[in-house]
Amino acid sequence: MSAGHDLGDEALRARLEDLQARHDELEARHRQLETRLGEVTRASSEFRRALTRLGDALADAHNLPGMVSAVLETSVLYLGAEAGVVYEIVPGSDRLRAISTFGAVGDLGDLVRGEGVAGAAAATDEVVVWPGPDVGGPTPGEPAAAGAAAVAAPVRADGHIFRVLALYGLPGGQPPSADDVETLQTLVRQAETAIDNSFLYEEAKRLSLSDGLTGLGNSRNFSLRLSEELSRSVRFGEPFSLVFCDLDGFKGINDTYGHQVGNGVLVEVARRLTESTREVDLLTRLGEGADEFALLLPRTGLAGALLVAEKVRATVTDEPFAIDELRLPITMSLGVASYPEHGTSEKELKAAADAALYRAKHEGGNRVEQATFGEDPVTRRPGPSALGQRGATS
Repeated sequence: MSAGHDLGDEALRARLEDLQARHDELEARHRQLETRLGEVTRASSEFRRALTRLGDALADAHNLPGMVSAVLETSVLYLGAEAGVVYEIVPGSDRLRAISTFGAVGDLGDLVRGEGVAGAAAATDEVVVWPGPDVGGPTPGEPAAAGAAAVAAPVRADGHIFRVLALYGLPGGQPPSADDVETLQTLVRQAETAIDNSFLYEEAKRLSLSDGLTGLGNSRNFSLRLSEELSRSVRFGEPFSLVFCDLDGFKGINDTYGHQVGNGVLVEVARRLTESTREVDLLTRLGEGADEFALLLPRTGLAGALLVAEKVRATVTDEPFAIDELRLPITMSLGVASYPEHGTSEKELKAAADAALYRAKHEGGNRVEQATFGEDPVTRRPGPSALGQRGATS
């Protein structure tokens, strides 16, 4: 009996151990399922947030980088990729440069059109998948995850390839399904529409702030920037200056040679002004049909502004203008006013610069005059303390 009991106990223990092992295995699987469910839930939550961000970004025509980033993030999360990169095609070259990334991209280098997954998409202007017949494989300049599986899609603007969106390290090492490729293309098309709208917005904005003939800023641009510069200078206690410029005898050019020649003179003046000033300086043409220009010189006091004005005068005056086989000697008068010496408001500063310009014209033209406290900004009559710098005559 004891032997039989022993055999029964052993069988029972073995049975219990087997049940415990199966229980432990089920618990482990349960934990794995809970972990996977949590990952899926988090991924789903992240994807929903990405979709919300994408919608907000596509609605914002002001923020092209935000649009690109949102489309990239949404694409990576949708396809479950390890990494994503948006490459821009460098203008005037065959190179592609990463401008936005998401995920584990690692070290990236420039690509060459036609090489790698993204380069192949740029060369063919078509969606390219890896592994697949359309590409020889990723290059060292692409993320390391590209060795698993990848897809790249061209992004167009105004009908021309503009950028490439590439996803690397797709799940299971398999290229995306046809449905996934179609979804990716839908996301890209949404981005393309938003990009086109962004370009249209920026072009409309540029045109609203630019002079159509010379390409310089217009009066509205000048007013906006003057307000911004005044606020900044008041806040930080820094100077800035205005230079008002007016061509001498321009009406006579139009009357003698016609408006086409006059327009050619204005375009050449704009070019010379651009050459003789800094990129941070604002150049504007004050009104269509006018030969008046204005310079806004940030962080420039009176002494520096007078030097710039004299340089501008010499640049315009020293070399005759070659317009339609004509060689026309052109001179310019300029008036300079600075903050805070000549005013602490937009109205005061513009009146001071205008009065100085009037005095330069009144004194014979082809000269630079600085604003003074002795002038009446309404009548623009020179006061007793008027000082000027005479330029070379021509």
